[in-house]
Amino acid sequence: MKIKCEVIRDLFPSYIDGLTSKESNQLIEEHLGECRECREYLDEMKEELVQEKQPVKNKKAIKPFKKIRRKIWTALGTGVVVCALAFTGGIFYYGRVWMADSEDVSMKIEAEGGIATIQFSPKNDNRQLFVDSATGGEGTLKILERKAAPFTKVHYPNAYWSCTYIDENTVLSEGQEISLAEDQTLTIQYADRSETISIEELAGEALENPPAQSDEVKMTWEKDDNGTVTLGFFPEILGVSLKVEDIWQDKILIRQYYDGEGETVENGAFYTVNFIDEYNVQLPDGTILYIEDTLKIRYEDKTEEISFSDLREGNLPGEEQED
Repeated sequence: MKIKCEVIRDLFPSYIDGLTSKESNQLIEEHLGECRECREYLDEMKEELVQEKQPVKNKKAIKPFKKIRRKIWTALGTGVVVCALAFTGGIFYYGRVWMADSEDVSMKIEAEGGIATIQFSPKNDNRQLFVDSATGGEGTLKILERKAAPFTKVHYPNAYWSCTYIDENTVLSEGQEISLAEDQTLTIQYADRSETISIEELAGEALENPPAQSDEVKMTWEKDDNGTVTLGFFPEILGVSLKVEDIWQDKILIRQYYDGEGETVENGAFYTVNFIDEYNVQLPDGTILYIEDTLKIRYEDKTEEISFSDLREGNLPGEEQED
């Protein structure tokens, strides 16, 4: 049986000190007769030991210290292995995610401006929550939890789920429009129980500020020397202000709020598009689209579509743009 060089070299310190058995000596010497690299390695080790022994008169006195040194290195090696195993186990334990118990989670609902947001917060320190909307089935949210490693601070412990209500019959969640039934609910699933939330009631809270009517909004167009186009949306009714909401990449929603003061021109909202070149368009959130794509503007009563090529030239639907 051929013994690996690493095994033989590990025996060299004991072999040099005369601490190996006859059988081990025989294996070492047979290997040395066949392996030039190990012979050179042994010679170098002997030279180093000779240099270490030169200031020492008593050869026998140094052997106990060599044994102690080997024990120290062995202990250190064992410690490294133990630490590595503990570290690996820690990664497995602290990286594990499980279903949270409802008593360990506080839930808060905020609904405003057509957006309903549910916040899940851990009640225990050093915990982090996640919302899984993919594996629980349609309309189901699984609340997951994990424990942070010791001596680390969780910067984002809370989990969130949100949806945008276009009107009382349509909701946009994760970029998809869903028509709502009156009895439809959202199920929150914990490890110990589940609870439901009425989508219709959630819509009622979120839609206190409805989308604007298209005939009550004046749209303007302006383009600067850098190829940036700015659309302005201004209310035609006093006491109303407008906001532009991004509902999904190339879709925006014009929502009205009954808090406008002063002239209508002061209560408008703006949406900016940057034409990078003749082929590409950059939206405010950094999304890059092609010039052939369209911008969809959603009002309460209709959706207007404008190709980016028309938008670049100022060819808007409806009223004439302002220069």
